[in-house]
Order: sequence, then C-alpha cells, then structure tokens
Amino acid sequence: MLMAIIGISGRMGQRLYDYFKDRFEIVGIDLINCSKVKTYKHLSDVKEKIDVVVDFSNTNAFDELCYALENNILTLSGTTGYTDELLDELKEKGSDLFYWSANYSKGIGLFSRLIKIIKNDYSLFDFIEIHASTKKDSPSGTAKMLARDLDISLDKIQSLRINHAPPIHELIFSSENEQIAIRHEVTNTNAFLEGFDEVLTNLLGSD
Repeated sequence: MLMAIIGISGRMGQRLYDYFKDRFEIVGIDLINCSKVKTYKHLSDVKEKIDVVVDFSNTNAFDELCYALENNILTLSGTTGYTDELLDELKEKGSDLFYWSANYSKGIGLFSRLIKIIKNDYSLFDFIEIHASTKKDSPSGTAKMLARDLDISLDKIQSLRINHAPPIHELIFSSENEQIAIRHEVTNTNAFLEGFDEVLTNLLGSD
C-alpha cells in the first residue's frame, strides 16, 4: 500500500516515516526534498495510486487534503490550527474518508469519553493544560478539542508553559462536597504514534 506523508521533511513527518516505513511504500509531499523517499510538491504530481494520505504539517496543506478527498483517498490529519468551519468543510467533502484529531493518544480518547459522562453532573470545574515552553500555540490543539466536548469558551482554559514539561491536560470537576480529577500526561510521545496506528489500522480494515 502507498502512503503519502504531507510535510515529510518536518519533525512529525520524519517520525511517521520511521514508524511506517516497513509496512507501507511511502512518498513525501513537501516543498523541501526528503532524501529518504521520493518527494513531490503536490499530491497531484504522484502518478501511482495513493491508498492513504497522512498530514501532521500545518493549515497550508488544506488544498492538498481537499484534493485527496475529492479523489476518494483515505485521509488522516493531526494538524491543529484549523477553524471549526474548515474542519467541517473537510468532513463534508470526505464523509467517511476523512479523520481528524488534535491528539491521537489512546488516553485522550478515553479522557474525552469520561468528560461527556461527568460534565452534566458537576457545575464547577477547572481546566489546566501544561506544555513545554517551546510549544507555540496556547491553548493547545488538544485543549481546544476537549473544550468543544465541554461546550465551553477557550478563556476557561488555564494554559501554562514550563521548561521541559510533558504534555498534561487536567480537569477537576467539583461540587461543595467532592471533587473528581481527570489527568492525562504523555510520558513518551510514542503514545501519539501508537494511537494513530490503531486508528489507521481500524480505518483500513473497514474499507
């Protein structure tokens, strides 16, 4: 099977290549040439049949994602920065061919399901997200995704940027008499790749 990785020369693109290179034939889509694989500027330049497109680059790849979906190619994205309107547009184009998540780790999936169970039973909560000081966006893409689950505005999120801190998302639900705290911490970024692999495998299995 042929996988096209958008932004293959970037840090996440390289990690995806290393993770999947033994299971897929891979081509890169990037303005910067990758010495490890054939690299094209656009998906439309690839003459072989592409089975899956993977994108963890930036929102400049929007047109490439549209091209993939218009050509009935399974497309997975982990790019944060898209507005809800643009994501809705991609979902409408792709129907069951498009999958997006700001965080593919298994724990965040469970975190999201727990939020939906708990949120209606507690009127008070605190939402804290912590990342390393090198992280550019604030709140994080994951925090924004979870805020949609909570149906709250982004100003309810407390964002901290601390030197070398691991990615942490914590919600504390409370009443006058008790508290429930849910915390997710990434101890190894392989969590994102493993979770992504599971989603991809399930989607390919359902084709």
